[in-house]
Amino acid sequence: METDNRGIEYELELKIRVLKKYLRALVKRDKKQSFKKILYLTLDKPPVDYIQSFKRQYPDKDFCVLTPVIGNPDGLEKTSISFDFFLQNRVQHATLYKYPKTRDNITVYGIYSIAFSESKDISRLQNLAPFIKSARICAQSLKPDIIHAENIPFFLGAEFEGKISNSIKVFQTIKDFSAIESNKYESFWAAINLVDRKGMKKLCRDKIIKKCIASLFNLHNTKKFYQMRECLEFIYKNYLKFRKFVDKCEDIDENILFNRMNARILKLFPQMAYEDDLFYNPMYFSIKKSDSWAVTSRTYYEEIFNSPELSGKMYKRLEKTKSKSAYISYGYEPKEESIYQPFTPENFREYRHRNKRALLREFSKDRIVTKFIDRTLFKDDEFAIRGYLDSFYESPLILGTFTPEVFQEGVDIAFNSILKLFELNKNIQVIISIAGGLESSYIKSWVEFLESNPALNGRWVFIDGEINLARFCASSDMILLPKRANVTSDVHYVAMKYGCIPIASRSGIYNDTISDIFDDITYGCGFKTKTSLLVNEDATEIYLAALSKALNLYSKNPSSWNLLIKNAMQYDSRWSFEIIEKYNEIYESL
Repeated sequence: METDNRGIEYELELKIRVLKKYLRALVKRDKKQSFKKILYLTLDKPPVDYIQSFKRQYPDKDFCVLTPVIGNPDGLEKTSISFDFFLQNRVQHATLYKYPKTRDNITVYGIYSIAFSESKDISRLQNLAPFIKSARICAQSLKPDIIHAENIPFFLGAEFEGKISNSIKVFQTIKDFSAIESNKYESFWAAINLVDRKGMKKLCRDKIIKKCIASLFNLHNTKKFYQMRECLEFIYKNYLKFRKFVDKCEDIDENILFNRMNARILKLFPQMAYEDDLFYNPMYFSIKKSDSWAVTSRTYYEEIFNSPELSGKMYKRLEKTKSKSAYISYGYEPKEESIYQPFTPENFREYRHRNKRALLREFSKDRIVTKFIDRTLFKDDEFAIRGYLDSFYESPLILGTFTPEVFQEGVDIAFNSILKLFELNKNIQVIISIAGGLESSYIKSWVEFLESNPALNGRWVFIDGEINLARFCASSDMILLPKRANVTSDVHYVAMKYGCIPIASRSGIYNDTISDIFDDITYGCGFKTKTSLLVNEDATEIYLAALSKALNLYSKNPSSWNLLIKNAMQYDSRWSFEIIEKYNEIYESL
């Protein structure tokens, strides 16, 4: 009888255990699906297209955006969230504001603080660090379930660790590791912004650093400083002014002193909380501390693990966190832009030529000299034009629009390819747009070389200013996209929408989304290089081969070129269900 009772008790206990497991599983499942609020952290404009698309598929999710307020916060709604935070060896103040809601009812918050809001370049470490610190404090008040940090090193070192609720999950997106490598900010700034208090004391006590700072002050300032904090404040205000001649590579005293000071800081940093490399640690900590991270291209994701040279010193660190990594993509919601003659994939043959003639007329010599040019071609009135175009309608018109980042953008590859085509007497005309390009000695010397060659007159135009891209794409035959780094630009989407054929490097999202006509004769919409251009010494030759193929097809096979235009215009670049679902899967996994 006693044995029977034990058996009954055992069975009851077993059933209770099974029931507990079932209930725990239900709770876990509910918990996994219970995330409601996502805080999107970005330095750029709010990703309205993405949020709209996500909310259409998941209307129960609450998306809000957090950005820095640059300039005066007048016109913004001040919230009750206001606080002090310690950084840069002093106390800073920040206030949370709210922007007017968008048409789709998306809430956008902005943080204002003198520590970063008065800067022209928030991405520099001395401005980024205080913004991230204040963003983490704001997150405690906004209480999101998930923080989606867009290409921002959300964990910036020892002083920042352990200061965010464990209930808030962090998803980190990284666009390009090579960009992080190339943007090496001065180590002095990095030290002041990233080091913890213990490390800062070590810096302030170092004899060599103190000697360099004292010498620097003797050059420019008669005031005596008795506290290191005063010295640092003086550096904050005058650092960039001291470095104003650095691009000329002159051995002026300021540069010598800064080089010595930076070298010393680099030696001291590993003894603090930053292992063996200063410049990679901000993003390394972000990857290490975040709950999940992803890059914005399948091609690039595969490359960083298969080709260590593309991820550099980050390679081993990436391998350690591969289990919580993924690749994602992004879409582009095409908008109707103002162009000279609208056209569709069905009637483009006639109207594209009209647009091209209109653009050539605008950049004729007479109009440029008299400044009688269509201002709607540009985003603002601050632009300069060098060169001009003749009305050679049968000549292919090639467009290139870049930033002044010569290496990453592949500006040198584009320039060398254009010069080679001119040398070969190829019948081409070129429009190059680089806002702020004439401030670069390399770009300026290229423009001056073209100006010095009368044989090239009427075949090129250089624009130093922001252009309305759709106007140019609707009038140009092809666009140059020779980027070395991972690609996150939507320029090729705009170009294809208006039948401007991309000639692209086989990297990043270019490789994901552009189908080479020689790889896919039915649905091809552009041309790609045979290999990536980032680590290849013969980058110009590789790119020139793709460009030459495009020019040959343009001149010798009009029917295939028309098919290219039609395929490009019909390409669906929108935020598809598959793209959005990949983001949602990552959010759910957190």
